[in-house]
Amino acid sequence: MSGAAQCTRDDLSRRVDAGHVHARAVAGGGDPRQQATCARVSAASPHESHMRFRPARRAWRRDAGLALPAVIAVGAAVAALTGTWFDAALTESRRTRALSDRLIAFHAADAALAACTVRLLRGSAPYVNESESHAEPDAWRRMPPLAAAEAFAPFADWPMAAQPPRCLIEAWRRPAAQAGDRAYLVTARGVGGHASSAVWLQYQLVIRDGHVVVLRWRRVAAVLR
Repeated sequence: MSGAAQCTRDDLSRRVDAGHVHARAVAGGGDPRQQATCARVSAASPHESHMRFRPARRAWRRDAGLALPAVIAVGAAVAALTGTWFDAALTESRRTRALSDRLIAFHAADAALAACTVRLLRGSAPYVNESESHAEPDAWRRMPPLAAAEAFAPFADWPMAAQPPRCLIEAWRRPAAQAGDRAYLVTARGVGGHASSAVWLQYQLVIRDGHVVVLRWRRVAAVLR
């Protein structure tokens, strides 16, 4: 048996029965080196072992205390960046959706404007008669939008639009018109995926002898009343 193992057995025996171990140590006459090793092991008390590990525990606690604020700071930074990225992505998504609605509304209004003008030239489109005033017609501004009896929808529906585009044709008594000229204001309104995304387009045209001699296109910001 090795000296370390014999020492361990002797040390355990001393803790169980101190008197018996003491007698064995006196009468046994074992190896002096083994007895010296056992004496050194026995001399080390549990309190002394605990004292040896106490500085290491304090250092570990100190390192853990220093690391905790850094971990909290990194977590807060990651959360802030995540929130910023989410807000930016949400804003970009809304902007893209709004742009898509505006494009749908614009194409719908532009197609309706052309279709209504063609029907006017063919003489099959209803229109509001000219008034005694020479001012530009403004029936298209009245609420609800393009709800006059003469307004009509040239298409039954429009892809991805909340409602089909509509148009209104108004005869216009222009002061500078020549004899036989007929002036009209053609207004078309298109909407996108939501009714709030509306686009208004207009033609100012003058017809002479069945031909268009003046044609002005414009996009307007409708001021309804």
